[in-house]
Amino acid sequence: MVNSNVEVKKQRKDSILDEISISFAVVLAALVLNFLTGLISLNKLEGLPIVMPLVLAPIGAIIGLIEYRINKYKLSLFGIIFNILMFLVPIFYNIFGTLIFGV
Repeated sequence: MVNSNVEVKKQRKDSILDEISISFAVVLAALVLNFLTGLISLNKLEGLPIVMPLVLAPIGAIIGLIEYRINKYKLSLFGIIFNILMFLVPIFYNIFGTLIFGV
């Protein structure tokens, strides 16, 4: 009865869906940064790293959303936000490229 007012924290099991959602966004961010800076020469991929977030980021966001609805973890929420930002990168890249270079 002494500890009746103390809340017991839930033990968090690591979920693979959190890690998949975050890894989608991290890999996409690495490819986009490599495309913009040219640190590693990926001549065969050409413009694919800037287009891949349009396809893969929504998949990562959906995976994060599924995990967030199940367990309400902050890590899955971070994965959703990061994937949405990665989805917007190619859109802003094309908009600013058109504004700056006028093509």
